[in-house]
Amino acid sequence: MVKAYILIKAAVGQEDAVLKDMLALSVTEEAHKVFGPYDIVAEVRGRDMETLVEIITEKVRKIKGIEDTQSILVIDSEIDMTATSLGT
Repeated sequence: MVKAYILIKAAVGQEDAVLKDMLALSVTEEAHKVFGPYDIVAEVRGRDMETLVEIITEKVRKIKGIEDTQSILVIDSEIDMTATSLGT
């Protein structure tokens, strides 16, 4: 499984619609509206690199209201389980 984060610049006023369309994609694990140079950060997963490229070029970039994307490919992950327990 290959994972990437996609930074999305939406057209003014289209942020909610783009977020909804991103979450409707079966490959989207999470998507969040954010402040900064991009409006949405989405985590997507694909079977392999070829599938991920196809998802980004054929599905994500064709969503109405998306002006620009930046894809960040995850090459390795570690999760600190102590950081996920807030308040302990």
